[in-house]
Amino acid sequence: MLDINICSAINEEMENNFHSISPLIAQTSNFSFKNYDDFLKACEDEKNSYMYTRGSNPTTKMLEKKIAQLEKGERCKVFSSGMGAISSTLFSLVKNGEHILVLNTIYGQALTFIKYLEKFGVSYSNVKVDEFTNIRDLIKENTKLIYMESPSSQHMELLDIEKITEVAKEKKILTVIDNTWATPIFQKPLEYGVDIVIHSCSKYIGGNSDVVAGAVVSKDDIIQNIFEYGHQCLGATNSPFNSWLLIRSLRTLPMRMNYHSESVKKIIDFLNSDNRIKKVYHPYSKNEYQNKLAKKYLKGYGSLLAFELCDNSFENIKTFVDTLKCFKIGVSWGGYESLVLPAFKGNNSESLIQRGISKSHIRIYIGLEVTESLIKDLKNALDKAFDI
Repeated sequence: MLDINICSAINEEMENNFHSISPLIAQTSNFSFKNYDDFLKACEDEKNSYMYTRGSNPTTKMLEKKIAQLEKGERCKVFSSGMGAISSTLFSLVKNGEHILVLNTIYGQALTFIKYLEKFGVSYSNVKVDEFTNIRDLIKENTKLIYMESPSSQHMELLDIEKITEVAKEKKILTVIDNTWATPIFQKPLEYGVDIVIHSCSKYIGGNSDVVAGAVVSKDDIIQNIFEYGHQCLGATNSPFNSWLLIRSLRTLPMRMNYHSESVKKIIDFLNSDNRIKKVYHPYSKNEYQNKLAKKYLKGYGSLLAFELCDNSFENIKTFVDTLKCFKIGVSWGGYESLVLPAFKGNNSESLIQRGISKSHIRIYIGLEVTESLIKDLKNALDKAFDI
């Protein structure tokens, strides 16, 4: 019930909000002061005062308090995109001569940014981790930060977060996790020792495919550092209107996530029963180790998954995708509508090999439509692709 209360309209009132049921939007770029003394007082604590919306804004601050509470963190800072959150965090926390350890597959643009940091003397390693991996063996003397997603992008693999953070704390290494897939409703990484949690709020937190935003949650001093440098210098400021949209969407987040969780299990049961599906990638799977981690860390299941077809021909993949009626082709996810996105584009075989992804790998997102209709649509597309 705690998460539901935080997501609800509690703590959404502003001064002089006229008893509005919906929170008011402070849609302004600038703030004025009654007198010069008030202005000077604000200057003494500019980061916590309302002077200019690129720094702080009442609507955005309301959203930040809610997300921080959901993640059980001390403080949150929101950004104009998930990449704004990621790049600002890394920009603020690593410097020349330091090393970033990247575990498993992460969001492609995040890895691109980490690679780009090599230009400024920051090195990185991207390693595959499984139940037999000793994290100590992957850490270098100059490792400053461990970056991970759990579940990971594309293969949806869970990591033993607590095992990783125990070693990281011993070595005084910061840990960063992208928690977009699970949301704070289904996973709270800070409880297992993670230092920094990142979200693409464009996904489930937004929930309606109408906003692009990101968030970072951590201890107050870490967020203050990110606010001072990454946020203020890079300028990825979330607009007050987008903050208002996210506050609106948080009210339904627990209910939406519960529906997604139940729906995706039925979809996976169907896929696992079809011999035209070679493999399904999702924590709700037949892998004993992943099942064990899911029971430890997840309170429910996100509805982003992937699978491999038994036939990896490009024409077969095209036929499958083009036959789908309920699933739209799209690169983002988290809204009402179900989506499909094949990994193979006909000309990227080498890239897929480097990433350890099969040509028949197809990612799908299960939206909020009737589950039975989605299963029927998938079956029809499989029948067409395999010429039944």
